[in-house]
Amino acid sequence: MRPVAETLETAAFRDRLRDLEDDVTLERPAPLVARRPFNPRRMLALTFGALIFVGTFLLCTPWAQASGMWAWERAGVPFDWGFAWRQLIDQLFMATSAVCVTGLGLFDLSKYYTAFGQGVILLCIQLGGLGIMTLGTFLMTLLLGRLPTDGERQVMLFYGANSSAKARQLLLKTIQYVFVFEFFGALLLFVRYHWHHGYAIGKSVWYATFHSISAFCNAGFSLHSNNLMDIRGDWPYALVIGLLVLLGGIGFLVLANLSQYRFWRHDLRRRGRISLHSRLVLWATLGLVVIGGALFTAFEWNGALGENFGPSAWELMSEGNWTEALKVMECYWAKLCEGFSQAIMYRTAGFNFVDMGETSQPTNFVGILMMLVGGSPGSMAGGLKTTTVIVLFLTMRAMIQGNPEVQVHRRTIPAAVCREAMVVVFFYIMMLFAFYFVLLLSERPFLAQRGELALFYEVTSAFGTVGSSLNATPLLTPWGRLIICLAMYLGRLGPISVALIVAGREPSRRIRYPEESVTVG
Repeated sequence: MRPVAETLETAAFRDRLRDLEDDVTLERPAPLVARRPFNPRRMLALTFGALIFVGTFLLCTPWAQASGMWAWERAGVPFDWGFAWRQLIDQLFMATSAVCVTGLGLFDLSKYYTAFGQGVILLCIQLGGLGIMTLGTFLMTLLLGRLPTDGERQVMLFYGANSSAKARQLLLKTIQYVFVFEFFGALLLFVRYHWHHGYAIGKSVWYATFHSISAFCNAGFSLHSNNLMDIRGDWPYALVIGLLVLLGGIGFLVLANLSQYRFWRHDLRRRGRISLHSRLVLWATLGLVVIGGALFTAFEWNGALGENFGPSAWELMSEGNWTEALKVMECYWAKLCEGFSQAIMYRTAGFNFVDMGETSQPTNFVGILMMLVGGSPGSMAGGLKTTTVIVLFLTMRAMIQGNPEVQVHRRTIPAAVCREAMVVVFFYIMMLFAFYFVLLLSERPFLAQRGELALFYEVTSAFGTVGSSLNATPLLTPWGRLIICLAMYLGRLGPISVALIVAGREPSRRIRYPEESVTVG
């Protein structure tokens, strides 16, 4: 039992506290609201989806349609819901292909759309290729002077940078690279259009700008009716387009690394070094271009690249007719440039210098393999990415040799990177075959006309955001076009999202259980 004095003292203290509460209004702090964690995958999907929605709406407007009416209107014909539905799907298809820098198309851009509509597609290509989130982060950097913590982490994961300072520096250089390469590419293409093909100055400027941005962003959209077949034989043009596509698909991390490497300096500390990532990307790109170009040129030398008529250059030289021999050799050189440029397009861009409907089945098979690989991380390209495939092969080699570590160029690749490569490949192949299976059920007319290989070619091109087609895209049904839209959208976001999931997740289990072997193979 408590003492009486303590009880009275406590009662007096309570009375005094009650009086103070009556005299003074005590402000209680507002309850803390739990902040929702930043999810870069959700933000990336939402921004790309919003851009597709806006692009679809703008392409449906009378200002974009060459007919001067809304896309679902027809002169002198009453409104038809079925026709309107098909037109809306077609505009959605074009907007999705532009934002996802795929290049698959249903219409002739120069005839179906006005200059405003072509500008909408070009803007979608630029924002989609550069990445609308990257552009937004860049503007935030200019306004605030630095990136938020979540933004820094996102850029680091996307570009493969190992520090926030390097991520900010790389982000700024990315914008510089994009506009510098696109400007000089447009300048070179303007020279070809105006002085070689005789286009007017205004048309030359517009065509050069459009094709330079489309090439560097690895989109493959063209203002020519037959893509780049209309200017076939112009080998300098083919080399410029091929170089732009190659630079856009090599990755900005590699370009930044190469720009800081001073190979002429004798001091190794001041010379800099080429990172392992850059080495793998450069060797993989060189191998794909050389092997793919050689195979395409060999398979299509007398096929899609054109047959050789008349005497060969060697026969003309033996007869002393050097003028005709030089002309024939120039044709050979043009075919060689177009063949290797077409191999570059196979990896990530939908341009074509030849009629893809005339290519042989071995060529199409090689094209599918190159479309699966795609470009490099942190670039405009899609696909599995070159480093993913290289790391997977290096992991297989290490396992065959009995080496517990994956080593290359006197470096050891972390086990987490090897696991990430396997997850990305499994996810990619699983999604690719899922889309192919659904299209096998819905595209019976397509299969009857073109066959299963052409359909798998179309799905691989869409999911890899390549844009190459065997002249079969317009044969898709409305439901097939919607499926291809989803494939392009997920193909653009899927590998990035998987990489963010794997790279950004902390270990959840701290308990290690005993090992037990499982037989595989």
